[in-house]
Parts: sequence; C-alpha cells; structure tokens
Amino acid sequence: MDEYVGLPRDHPESYHSFMWNNFFKHIDIKAENTHILDGNAADLQAECQAFEDKITAAGGIELFVGGIGPDGHIAFNEPGSSLVSRTRVKTLAKDTIIANARFFDGDLSKVPTMALTVGVGTVMDAKEVMILITGAHKAFALYKAIEEGVNHMWTVSAFQQHPQTVFVCDEDATLELRVKTVKYFKGMMYVHNKLVETHPLDAKKN
Repeated sequence: MDEYVGLPRDHPESYHSFMWNNFFKHIDIKAENTHILDGNAADLQAECQAFEDKITAAGGIELFVGGIGPDGHIAFNEPGSSLVSRTRVKTLAKDTIIANARFFDGDLSKVPTMALTVGVGTVMDAKEVMILITGAHKAFALYKAIEEGVNHMWTVSAFQQHPQTVFVCDEDATLELRVKTVKYFKGMMYVHNKLVETHPLDAKKN
C-alpha cells in the first residue's frame, strides 16, 4: 500500500522487503501477481497513476487489510490528508520521520522524507476493509475513529462512512473507549459468533 521514495527495494526497511519477507514468500503466489509501489520509479506521478489503473483493471480491491498509527494515519495518509485522496506522493511529517528513525539505527538523516501511498479514497473504494489496532498507544486513535465524528485530522475516522469495515482490536486498544461502547461491541461480537456457529452461510451474507 506504500513505499519509501528513493530507498532501494532490497533495503531491509523497504516495504518491498517487508512484504516479501513477512508475507509473499510464505504463501503460494506468483511474483507477477504481487503489486508493490516502486519508490524508485523515474516518474513517481505516473507510478501512482499506474497503481490506481491496476486496481481498476482488477475490478477493485476486494479486501483491504491494514493497521493505523497512534495518530490514526492509514498507510502514509497522515493527519490533514484529504479523505478522497488517491495514490500519490507524500512528504512525511516530522513526527513520522522521528518515529521511523528506530528502523534506521536512530539516525534521522537515514529516514526517507517522502513516500508513495494509496489514498484514503483508494481504500474507501475497497469492497471490505479490516483494520487491525493493538496496544494502548493506539487507544486514543481508536476512540477518535469510532466515538467522534469524521475528521481529516484523524484519517481512520473516514471508515465510519464505509459500508463494510471491521476494526479488530485487543483489550489495550479499547482503553480510551466508553465502557458502554466496549460492552455494545462485545455484545455484537457475541451475537455474530453465535450466528456463525449455527447459520454460517446466513452470517456470511450479513
């Protein structure tokens, strides 16, 4: 969904390396069926448009799976990003560069300052969305995502307007939520699980 600009694809911290080492090489998939943005493309704008075109040609994204940052960003759609944005070149915020320095020996000068990323609108067009949120450090972002209104300063909140989004969270990630909110969603999960156990096909349709 994103890639640093100017970082060699075989660099251990490139998203190309991450996806191959942690996912693609562990499943039965041909290299030509994997699609990762090229942060070293001669024409970055054209690379972004080509990525959008590939998605369209494939019939759209069936399922988008992603996580968020403590500030609620999706991919590199940081606070202030347009909620209708498409795949594009982004300049990284100072806080992001500082946070990512831990992957580059703590040296800020080694952290790329630009990246290619899918847009919020690109993700919103997916038929289904699954967002994984774990840890107390992301609890406030989850609160902003579901208990307050849609706000471009918290890009994850855009999914309030998506018809098929599910947030998968651990207990720590719910620490900023109201007790009744957590109770409500636990009740929903309980009922859904019962439906799956007794009527798996009907539950899938819903």
